Amino acid sequence: MPATIDLPEIEKEVYRDSQQDGLMEFMMGLILMTFGGFFYSPIFVFYILLIVFSGKIVESVRRRYTYPRIGVVKFREENPKDALTGVFLFELAVIVIIFTLLSISGDVQDYSLWVNWAPLFFGMILVGPFAHAASRSGSVRYYGYAILSMILGLLFSLIEFGSGCTGLILYLVIIGGFLVLGGLVIFVCFLRKYPLPETEVHDGSK
Repeated sequence: MPATIDLPEIEKEVYRDSQQDGLMEFMMGLILMTFGGFFYSPIFVFYILLIVFSGKIVESVRRRYTYPRIGVVKFREENPKDALTGVFLFELAVIVIIFTLLSISGDVQDYSLWVNWAPLFFGMILVGPFAHAASRSGSVRYYGYAILSMILGLLFSLIEFGSGCTGLILYLVIIGGFLVLGGLVIFVCFLRKYPLPETEVHDGSK
């Protein structure tokens, strides 16, 4: 009897292998750190450029370091309509949860409340892409990122800071820095695990 081929599971394994270089979390962390670190700076305008070219930057690095080691696979493209619907429903759920929390804790028209709970809001927003990556790859580390994002978001929302956006800025810099460092560690381990094959040198004697 022929063995049953589990195509979804094979796709998960291939996607998981394609993400083992850590570049996705490195770039995501860099974007979050830039957003938090230059929030009040004129340099913030370059943040838009970083987002626009982030995909090309990652692809360029992968062509130089990742693909020569493990190859490249073209994945089945997701339905944009389904993706947008999923994002919309998730964001709506996050807004409803935050609105409910603010209603319980005080006046929803109080701007300071929204600022204080902004770290949790961003923490919950980040759960979306992490959960999506986890569902596509089956990798446990993305669930860990999602949990850490929620914990730090709640922590920096409960701590009282002197100025309004301090909690949000610290949250973005810390979660971003964690992702950058984590991505770098994973990338270094990836390079050591998959060294480039040595090219044979022919001296013409044979």
